[in-house]
Amino acid sequence: MRSFDEMNRMFREMDRAFDQLRSAWLSEFDTPGFGPALERGSEHEMMPSMVGDDTAATLEDEGDRYVYVMDLPGFEKSDIELTFDDGVLSIRAQTDVEEGSDAYRSVRSRRVGRQVPIPKAIVTDEITASYHNGVLEVHLPIVDDDRDDDGHHIEIE
Repeated sequence: MRSFDEMNRMFREMDRAFDQLRSAWLSEFDTPGFGPALERGSEHEMMPSMVGDDTAATLEDEGDRYVYVMDLPGFEKSDIELTFDDGVLSIRAQTDVEEGSDAYRSVRSRRVGRQVPIPKAIVTDEITASYHNGVLEVHLPIVDDDRDDDGHHIEIE
């Protein structure tokens, strides 16, 4: 009977792999964004999220600003596009790695995209972002008054 136990274990591993693939594929083609957004919570609350491709992300309200942190290992700073428009922080990252020799070539491509709704108005000109050791950190200062919230491209330091 042990052979059936081993076979059942392999089937469970295959099911888990296909579930991860299906989840990543569905989140890639979801509209209007590229995946599930973080849930909105109460102030000063940490809101963790594991998004479709197991990329960890958190949005923390620090009172005067939001801090969004996302793990993006394997990307270069130039592979990441970050924008803020109409109360939504958009993160898109794409990288292609070519491997092989004269006998064969393979290209490994990785894409990550998220749209994160930000609950409060943000001072777009003061948004800052940094990317170090595979971790993206975005600081979004909260507006005290009702300023206009135009689209804004964010440079990563």
